[in-house]
Amino acid sequence: MSPRVSSYDAIIDAAETVVLEAGASHMTLEAVAAKAGVSKGGLLHHFPTKVALLVAMVKRQVQVHQEARKRILDELPESPARELKSFVLAVLYRERGRDSLGASLSAAVAHDPQLNEPVRKVVNEFYTQIASSGMAFERAAIIALAADGLWLQEMLSISTFTEEQRVKIIEELLRLADESCVPCEGERK
Repeated sequence: MSPRVSSYDAIIDAAETVVLEAGASHMTLEAVAAKAGVSKGGLLHHFPTKVALLVAMVKRQVQVHQEARKRILDELPESPARELKSFVLAVLYRERGRDSLGASLSAAVAHDPQLNEPVRKVVNEFYTQIASSGMAFERAAIIALAADGLWLQEMLSISTFTEEQRVKIIEELLRLADESCVPCEGERK
């Protein structure tokens, strides 16, 4: 017997479907309630505003990414580059089917700074981890930014890389992450 989906989760599932069909800017609480099979009052019980629902959707996107990173992290050997490599590999192994949703939510985030907060928090935590990892911070940040750039291009469907090129780029980012664990000559004391 499968676990029962809570109305909270069912509403977020329905909201994701509506956003994929119409875009975040055209999502209405009425459309989400209808898609979820709940009354508008039932929806408002969990999400009193459209922004509250969008924040929950952004948090879910962040959670999906964090869970993927954690699974990858658990498989990686201990090293200063471990966190960074899990981030890069999460780009490679992400649920690509969620890219359209991510693109729609990114557009909504760009128009409402309140929606940025869950993402900003995770980004801050990640860069704080990198800064305290013993790696050359600037190099590690550049590697993370490159992985983010690849992810963004793919999410927006503007990447022109073949799958083979994509894999080679990620392999190079992982190699650079390992190299970032060794200080450069100018950084040695």
